[in-house]
Amino acid sequence: MARISPEKKLLLTKMVEGNSMPTSDVVQLLASHDTLAKKLTCYHIADKCSTNADLALLTANLLLRDASDANPSVRSASISALAALPGIEESSVRAIFSALSDQAAMASVRRAGAVACVRLYSHAPQSALESGVIDILYEGLRDSDPIVITNCILALEHILQNEGGLVVNKNIAMYLLGRIMQFSECNAVYVLSLLLRYTPKTEEELILLLNALDELLLSKASAVLVATVKLFLHWTKDHPHLMKDMLEMIQPSVCKILGRNVPETSYLMLEFLSTLGDIQNIFGPHYKYFLVRAKDPGYLKTQKLKVLPLVSTENNVCSLIEEVKPFCSDYQSFRGAVTCMGALAQVSTSAHELCLSILVTLLDAPTERLVIAALECLLTVVVSLQIEDNSICISKEPVQSSQSVGDADANESQVDESTLLPSSSADTPKPVTQKTIPELPQDLIQAVTRALSRGTVQETAPSLVLHVLGTLAPYLNSAPDILQSMLSLASSSEFIHADLVTTAARIFLCRPAQSQLLLAAILVRALKIPGEPASRAALVYSSLLEGPADAAQLLGVDSRYITSSTQQCEKQVIHE
Repeated sequence: MARISPEKKLLLTKMVEGNSMPTSDVVQLLASHDTLAKKLTCYHIADKCSTNADLALLTANLLLRDASDANPSVRSASISALAALPGIEESSVRAIFSALSDQAAMASVRRAGAVACVRLYSHAPQSALESGVIDILYEGLRDSDPIVITNCILALEHILQNEGGLVVNKNIAMYLLGRIMQFSECNAVYVLSLLLRYTPKTEEELILLLNALDELLLSKASAVLVATVKLFLHWTKDHPHLMKDMLEMIQPSVCKILGRNVPETSYLMLEFLSTLGDIQNIFGPHYKYFLVRAKDPGYLKTQKLKVLPLVSTENNVCSLIEEVKPFCSDYQSFRGAVTCMGALAQVSTSAHELCLSILVTLLDAPTERLVIAALECLLTVVVSLQIEDNSICISKEPVQSSQSVGDADANESQVDESTLLPSSSADTPKPVTQKTIPELPQDLIQAVTRALSRGTVQETAPSLVLHVLGTLAPYLNSAPDILQSMLSLASSSEFIHADLVTTAARIFLCRPAQSQLLLAAILVRALKIPGEPASRAALVYSSLLEGPADAAQLLGVDSRYITSSTQQCEKQVIHE
């Protein structure tokens, strides 16, 4: 390599910094015998030639000469610059085609030739297409260098974007899958995503393609594994029975990826696993790889807590609840942990009991946000354990509706009006579903009462408090008193006032003597407020006119808790 003089060093410095340079200085650097100087100058020419016609004219011959240089680095740099020069498209095409068939041990010239096709097409699309650049790029797909193949694919995608990009047929799909292990991780993912365009035509073809994926399904690279599974699912969408075999094959790789404890790759893998459906039987025995760690970043903790219920079984669910319990007090992940525990409680009876015992402690927590999360979890557990009996028929006996009223959370209190519409009566019995609230331990009922009585909780999540009151009214002796204390919150939102109507009616059906005057007062006030409160009050009032059974069916109250005095108290409410 020739030594660069101080003057040329100064020129190169100005060029790298992006300063404007006289054309004579650029020509002088391009004529240098220093490889680095030539490469930097070629990049400068490719960048500036579109705005400097003299630069393109004076450097064209030098670039054509360098395209045949013995040094592959010089040849590749000159090819890139030639493709950008306007006005010499014919010479550029000949140089590019020569580059794509270059036999140098280094594949840098062929790589540059594929990229040069895109550069030529960008400023002279007609010349590029007429020269047959598409055909030679398709031929480049069979190059021995995987980077050349990737560059040819990218070039075809750019040139053919108006026609849908590269056309993938059976031969191309089989060929690319046969070479996929030679690609880098990034390029392999790109090629696999490209193969999603192809759909096997026959069963035999599908088997051949799936066999080619076997080695990729054992990959330890998370991105490659995810891309392979997506391709597998695309090709087997009409054969769902193959899903289990695929999950069994990827299970060791997934566990090894999670075992590395790299937050980014673990998050990617967990997020993808959550989209695969039923993974319980395959990954359940390996649940330890999914456990939340104290050192995990917040986003990874949240994602693990979403996936844990998917890998829970009757054998490991209690262990999972014990692992999740400490994170219920974690500032970053307490809501996800409590939600996860509610989902785990639905797996088995022992998990349900363990979850309820933990909720007793959480409901007495000093932090309102944790108490609210615990109340939401309790509702999830209670609703999931409701007993369904499909043999109940509509008759003169009290009937329970499967539709619950007043479904709300801490942030949203609006209830769909369709949930309040009474079912049409019929002469012939219709089978309906009756849901009953499961038995709850006494210490939990006391903890719920204390939580609902806290003024800060009522102010922060009034709709949630009302929903819990209405759902657990049969258990809460102080439900009317708690509802009375919340009347002052009704002015904050018309939807809160509407929820007060629903909750008051549900409490009344369970405890008529204690709440009849309160219900009457709430109905009277709600009927004076246009909008949702008046509409809700009218529906509740009309159902009460029909009798306790219809009101219970409308409001989702268990008919077992409707006392014998309800009818009498109901008449007093309507009269008042």
